[in-house]
Amino acid sequence: MENLVIKVQSRETVGTGSATKLRAQGRIPVNLYGPSGNRSLSVDKVDFRLLAKKIAGQTTLFEIETETGERVRSLIQEVQRNAISREVTHIDLREVAKGVEITAHVVVRVKGESFGVKNQGGLIEIVTDQVTVRCLPRHLPHEILIDVTELQVGQSVHLRELPAYEGVTYVGDADQVVVACVGASKMEEAEVEAEGGEAATA
Repeated sequence: MENLVIKVQSRETVGTGSATKLRAQGRIPVNLYGPSGNRSLSVDKVDFRLLAKKIAGQTTLFEIETETGERVRSLIQEVQRNAISREVTHIDLREVAKGVEITAHVVVRVKGESFGVKNQGGLIEIVTDQVTVRCLPRHLPHEILIDVTELQVGQSVHLRELPAYEGVTYVGDADQVVVACVGASKMEEAEVEAEGGEAATA
């Protein structure tokens, strides 16, 4: 992937009023957290939209560039959105120091058509859509790709069974289910239970 750079500006004032004004100007408030201290910044919403499109949901390192030309390697920690419009309202970034291990959330994706789907009428369910990893920045995977070709109905892939990546350690319960092949009836039952829960809280 190309070296990604996005320009930011320092924020002299913070708070709800300042953030609202920034958004009206087409900018998004940003907090950068790191060993050199926390910073209040802002980014043009169009620039961030383009960056997000290039990243395409992957866990990817990029650089932010300040008004003075300083560049800081960063990682998206959290993106907040408006519940109705889904517009990005706030971004938290984490500074990444070269040669220092980081802990990051990496998206889970699957490849292949499983035996259970093809021959047993099953469905693939991604139970855990992100897993936590620890590694040096240069070893950070963009995604965790799981081959489900051999998976049959009733079988699961656990954290301890995830593919090995150079320099990467998975963090969490080794028995945690990440991907499962379930019978169609089980999936339908889960959907009915979820709909019932939503109705009960409405």
